[in-house]
Amino acid sequence: MSATPRIGIVLGGGGLTGTAFHAGVLTALAEAVGWDARSADVLVGTSAGATAAALMRTGFPPEDYVPRVAGLPMSADGQAILGAAPPLRTPGPAPSRERRPASPELLWAAARRPWRYRPGVLASGLLPQGRRDVTATAALFAGLFDAWPADPLWVCTVRLRDGERVVFGRDRVASVADAVSASCAVPGYFAPVTIDDERYVDGGAYSLTSLDVVADLELDLVLVSAPLGSADAVAPDIGNAMRAPARAQLAREVSRVRRRGTRVLQIQPDRRLRAVMGTSTMSAAKRAPVALATREYAAAVLREQWPLRRPRSAATPRPPSSGQ
Repeated sequence: MSATPRIGIVLGGGGLTGTAFHAGVLTALAEAVGWDARSADVLVGTSAGATAAALMRTGFPPEDYVPRVAGLPMSADGQAILGAAPPLRTPGPAPSRERRPASPELLWAAARRPWRYRPGVLASGLLPQGRRDVTATAALFAGLFDAWPADPLWVCTVRLRDGERVVFGRDRVASVADAVSASCAVPGYFAPVTIDDERYVDGGAYSLTSLDVVADLELDLVLVSAPLGSADAVAPDIGNAMRAPARAQLAREVSRVRRRGTRVLQIQPDRRLRAVMGTSTMSAAKRAPVALATREYAAAVLREQWPLRRPRSAATPRPPSSGQ
């Protein structure tokens, strides 16, 4: 491992409770092991993880994530960055739903070569187009970024026309607000986000974490925060329907990254934390208890498993930038 370890952070999807989970993890990193995630060599975000990663690239202090989600006082630096930013919002009731599939062209392509498409991607094309407006969810970032940040920020989406994963910040550049909105556009729930005449939806349809995108970066360590995963075996009930597949998918991606010589530290909720999170990822009432419980849980995991003896100081993070 190099004298200055190269570290990546991967933040997976998970709705409102996923946002709270990431808040607990990022705050625990600063408090438990003294490492400031703002200094990460790359931040990868999908859906809820995209909002947390983008906010980190503004220079938002990691110790303020839990207070922000839980409605507690934040530091002066955190308040200065957010300023008059809109509060965290819960999507309102949806207008009447479409009945047609969101992407007939994707379904047509899949009918000819079904083996090429993941189940979540197929569902994106098959489900009716959602009608809720996701852009309000990411309105915060319109006022915080003039351009894509210079420090690597990768936001994972799915292009609805052909089901391809598109990583904004790596494959393409858009406004941060548009990219984050697209990454959060859960198929069938939110309306797709149009960027340069292409429609995009939640990157979680392809992978709930997209940990595999960092496999070739020759990092020393990747920390992955996976709200919809599981640290232990999951009972096959309706409430946990996504967790077993998410855990298996993450295990495959972890294996690929480790084969390239990169350490991977996973933070997935255990049985007790899953009980706090509940089965609805869009429960606004769960945000504060999940953030607080995750901070405690993640701190314990990090104290036991953090592999670096001399982490970068939380007091001297790499300054954020907004240049091209």
